[in-house]
Amino acid sequence: MYESILYEIDAEISRLHASKAKLLKNVGTAHKKPGRPAKTVTAATKPTRGSTTRTMSAEGLERIRQAQFRRWAAVKKAKRAALRAASPTAKAKKRTAR
Repeated sequence: MYESILYEIDAEISRLHASKAKLLKNVGTAHKKPGRPAKTVTAATKPTRGSTTRTMSAEGLERIRQAQFRRWAAVKKAKRAALRAASPTAKAKKRTAR
């Protein structure tokens, strides 16, 4: 009698394992997010260098800094020229000063 009960329990366990496997297989496809799927990294698309961050030399940073200063100076110069051209009192002061 115990053998038949154990046999039935084993059969039920195997059916439950099969059902669980089917459910787990469908879980990945049941809850897909909308939109383009995520990229997969392959050997061809994987970066070859160990580090993906780029470093810049001190000279390069200084060149960028100086170029930004020149851009700011050009903007300030244009603003000053526009103020001088638009200000009638500045022209009057220049005429009276001469």
